[in-house]
Amino acid sequence: MNKKTPATAAPDSGDKTFLQQAAELMSNIGTRIVDVRDTVADFVADETVVVKKAAKKIARKVKKAVKEAQVKRAAKKAAKKAAPKKKAVKKTLKKAVRKVASKAPLKKPVKAMKKTAKKVAKKAAKKTAPKK
Repeated sequence: MNKKTPATAAPDSGDKTFLQQAAELMSNIGTRIVDVRDTVADFVADETVVVKKAAKKIARKVKKAVKEAQVKRAAKKAAKKAAPKKKAVKKTLKKAVRKVASKAPLKKPVKAMKKTAKKVAKKAAKKTAPKK
């Protein structure tokens, strides 16, 4: 019982088998994947540096805007405190009208009294208005 050699024996020639060709393709794909991975990693590292710089610039601008807003608020508060109150102006107007009414003779018509009262009120308002 001699064993016969199969007719489909692997040829010793330079032809590659299907499995050998598949193995070469897989190794080529693997090396390309590694190259692409390295390229992507480098790109992402560069972009993170750019993004960090942009974030710092934005943070500076926000801080500057917040400081300016605080200064404006403080200026508005100071202006409100310095401005005369409306109640005080009304009281001075009422006092001026009373003075005019008491000083004016009874013979004057009502229109003349109103005109003089307006003049006195304007003078009082000018005195109480803040100077620029």
